[in-house]
Amino acid sequence: MIAILTKMLKNFIFPKFKNIPNIKMLQTTRLGGFSSGVYSSFNLSSNNDDNIDDVNKNFQKLEQIVPKINWINQSHSDRVIKLPSKDLDGDAVFTYEKNLVCAVRTADCLPILLGNKNGTMVAAIHAGWRSLGLGIIEKTLDIINSDSEIYAWLGPSIGIEKFVVGSDVYNFFKKNDPKILNSFTQYHDKYKLCLPTVAKYKLNNNGVQKIFGSTIDEYFCTYNDNKRFFSYRRDKVTGRMASLIWINN
Repeated sequence: MIAILTKMLKNFIFPKFKNIPNIKMLQTTRLGGFSSGVYSSFNLSSNNDDNIDDVNKNFQKLEQIVPKINWINQSHSDRVIKLPSKDLDGDAVFTYEKNLVCAVRTADCLPILLGNKNGTMVAAIHAGWRSLGLGIIEKTLDIINSDSEIYAWLGPSIGIEKFVVGSDVYNFFKKNDPKILNSFTQYHDKYKLCLPTVAKYKLNNNGVQKIFGSTIDEYFCTYNDNKRFFSYRRDKVTGRMASLIWINN
């Protein structure tokens, strides 16, 4: 059993917030699961044509090392959920309770994990371009109202060189969040946009200075890293990874 568990852990990423030992984080990859074909192999979404038995086996495997996971129903909104809750429709989730896992699923969108210095709060944000433009980071931080400094970890997402968007995305930000327009780079008749750069700007402007992960200490591009990550933009039909955070006993 120990050997099996050790092998499984090698396929995950375990970020850490320095000097906050009771906050635990885990980032899954596409490796080490039961799914096959385009969903190979650690797909954590049943909202596709993957074999449901394989997906359930993936969930069971993850639950061997993570306590109760609260899977939210993501819709690219700006809705924030406080756990525990029966209503799990939203794109950001937080809690002040121990062993309640905040989790988001992605395959190009940016996952953001938050924890505070006192180790009394954790949060997970599903930050696609639409949610970022609607202000999900700002709303999450405002609702959390943390009693100590907040740290952030930015997980795997599509990189700027591969995230080419049209004028519809540019105009969406122009209408809803014009301060972000300088994060767009003109690319022929379209634009390139870096989700981690936008997130870092928003976090900084809302008092979060300790930011780690993608484009900071290490770089995770879902599109370029076919071996480790699912990417919707690259493959169209694909699985989902999970970013999880919780307060340990």
